[in-house]
Amino acid sequence: MAELMGAGFDGFIPFSSIRQQYSQGDGGIPMSPGVYVVVRPSTDPPTFLAKGFGGTHKAKKANVPVAELAAKWVPGASVLYIGKASQRKSLDGLWGRISEYEKAGHRGQTHSHSGGERIWQLADAQDLRVAWKVVPNKTEKRLETAMILAFMDRYGRIPFGNRKAS
Repeated sequence: MAELMGAGFDGFIPFSSIRQQYSQGDGGIPMSPGVYVVVRPSTDPPTFLAKGFGGTHKAKKANVPVAELAAKWVPGASVLYIGKASQRKSLDGLWGRISEYEKAGHRGQTHSHSGGERIWQLADAQDLRVAWKVVPNKTEKRLETAMILAFMDRYGRIPFGNRKAS
């Protein structure tokens, strides 16, 4: 996490407190474009759940076989997912994207967040943290891609929660 802090990431808050972060002037999650990461405080091997905390997306549950989760796990990595948040018409940026992700798993509701579902099948998913970095509009995709490529250089594969290299 120190490396991410040094790179300008803020937050590192548990998903359970995201609903209290809807503010702009006091350190809340900004409504700006940026990149966000999901971090697991422990790098110990995880316990996977056959049925996770995730809700439904397009009427489909997000659970995958435990063997698939084990095959995708990245030993030693604390970063589980790298995502981007664009500035959309509703101007919700990071706040909107992170809150959709929280709704997807932490609350297990129907949601519109596609991607990263695997994290909700971790037994300790409730302990996961989210951090973010604001970037100039239209540069979030470039930073997300660069971060995933740097992760791949270090660990030889993409983060556990990501489906593709961006």
